[in-house]
Amino acid sequence: MIDSEVWQYAQYPAFFVLGAVVSLINSIAGGGSTLSLPIMIFLGMPATVANGTNRIGLIIGNCSSAYNLMKHGYLNKKIFMQLVIPTFLGALVGACFLVHIGDKAFQAILAVVICAVVVMSNLRKDILGKPPATPPEKLTWKGALGFFGIAIYGCIVQVGVGFVQIFGLTRYTGMDAVRVNALKNALTNVFLIVSTMALGIAGKIDWPIAIVMAAGAWLGGYLGSFTQRKKGNKCVQRFVSVASVIMAVFLVADLIMN
Repeated sequence: MIDSEVWQYAQYPAFFVLGAVVSLINSIAGGGSTLSLPIMIFLGMPATVANGTNRIGLIIGNCSSAYNLMKHGYLNKKIFMQLVIPTFLGALVGACFLVHIGDKAFQAILAVVICAVVVMSNLRKDILGKPPATPPEKLTWKGALGFFGIAIYGCIVQVGVGFVQIFGLTRYTGMDAVRVNALKNALTNVFLIVSTMALGIAGKIDWPIAIVMAAGAWLGGYLGSFTQRKKGNKCVQRFVSVASVIMAVFLVADLIMN
């Protein structure tokens, strides 16, 4: 962390706000970690510790948002049960790789992934074909393989996985944006919990900061689910895209200079 007596106390409200904003963005459109992880690294936290610490707040925020959307009837439980097993299995595979990635390697991966996610987040959802009119009755092999892979990616990098999930869930189910987000938030917690347990065992979580961010994330997740139901996500996506590219440039510059 920044070596400053003032920052020693100011960091906690700052990380509370960061957790709330990231969770708000994640619950509405996905991609909040493309902002939070670079900010945490710039504030002096090792990249892999930032990756682990960030996930505590994400779990709380996703639980808050998923519960609120489920309470209002937006979560398709049948589709969730179809996808939860391949998601869990993918998370187990991803966790095996996650704990062996070093700080510099993760920061380099993060910069590349952020740019790729920005491109994907702005693709048309029907680029691979028109989504189905109704969700599938049974899990397809393409769906199982696709969400198995998404869980591996989400477990290792996590950044931007919300965009990938929204793209995949829209293509797989054909459901509207709010119901897709409800599924996204519920499935995200599956691989978040697995990956966070792995990072916690590896000592890659700053627990005081994680707890403060989690408190902010609960508030952000609740507000985000309400905003999603009322406003939609286009403006948030545009903001995240622009800010994420800026963050990626700074990450690369930091790697070069250090």
